[in-house]
This record gives sequence, C-alpha cells and structure tokens, in this order.
Amino acid sequence: MLNRLFAAFTLSVIASVQFSCSGASVAELADSGSDVGSAAGRSAKAVIASAPELEVLAVSAYTLDGVSIELLNISRTGADAITVRWQYRTRVVEGIHLDTSDDPLDLMRDAYLYDRVHKKKYMVIKDNTGQPVTNIHSDNTSLIITPDAPLVVSAKFPAPPDNIKRISVYLPGVRPFEDLVFSQ
Repeated sequence: MLNRLFAAFTLSVIASVQFSCSGASVAELADSGSDVGSAAGRSAKAVIASAPELEVLAVSAYTLDGVSIELLNISRTGADAITVRWQYRTRVVEGIHLDTSDDPLDLMRDAYLYDRVHKKKYMVIKDNTGQPVTNIHSDNTSLIITPDAPLVVSAKFPAPPDNIKRISVYLPGVRPFEDLVFSQ
C-alpha cells in the first residue's frame, strides 16, 4: 500500500513540475520534438510502465548503511522448489559495494526459509558443485549498486508441503521477513 502511495506521489510531483515548467501534458511532452519534452515524456512513461514491477512485498534495512533489501517475490516453481527474488537498493549516488567478503555468493549462502507450522528450515538448494542455485555466480566481482542499478537476486529453496501458504524468509544482514503469503 505504501509503495502505491509513494508511486502515486512521485508521479504527481513529476507531473506538477512538468506542467508548471511548460504548461504541457505528459502526453504532449512525449509527442513533442524538443529534447527536454521527449526526455521528460519518456521518463514519465518509464515510471508509469515500471510501476507494477516495483511491487514490493516487504522492505528492511541492510547491515551496510544506505542499503535496503526489498523482497520482490516468493513463488512455488514446480512441485519441489520455491524461488525467492529480492533486490539490494541504495539512494547513495556514488554507489555502494555490497561484496564485503570478496565472495558474492555470501549474499545468499546462509539464506533460508522457515516453515512455522512444521518448525523446519529450508536452506538454499545447492548444485552438484556445492554452490547455491542463484543468479549470482562466484565470478561476479563487481557488486556495486547505485540508485539507478539495484542488484536483483534470486535463489531456489526446497518447497514446503502443499498445504503451507505462509513462509518466513531469512536473508543475511537483514531482519527476517516473517509469515509471508507466497504464490502457488
């Protein structure tokens, strides 16, 4: 709910700045031939087009100052796995290097899901070499995030029984995201 309010507020600020500066509508700015109008129109369209994608389940501060983790999606991906997607975001313009241990896999190596009903932990699934099944690889050496370039991470976990509809997500460096409904 707060994310939708924030998105609506952001759009209203963009629109009021554009309208007060030029007296044109967002559509007129997008269709105009001027560089400023076109950029403003594309910017407004990009915000509008990406708003549904910005739906965030939960947010928490990360251990590095200026960084937050946004939980994006928890979904059953087949009968035997759950995929969790989250992103590291910052507002620090010069960017922040996330990989403090020189091993990018540490961002999810100790992540787990917790099923309160069965009192069971589900650790990240590992491949045949013992590495977490994730979109981050051990050769990713530059894990720098900026306001325009968050780091989106996904990891696979064993799925709890089908009757479980809520799960808690534990990610390293952030307080737990507890008792969340996930898509089946």
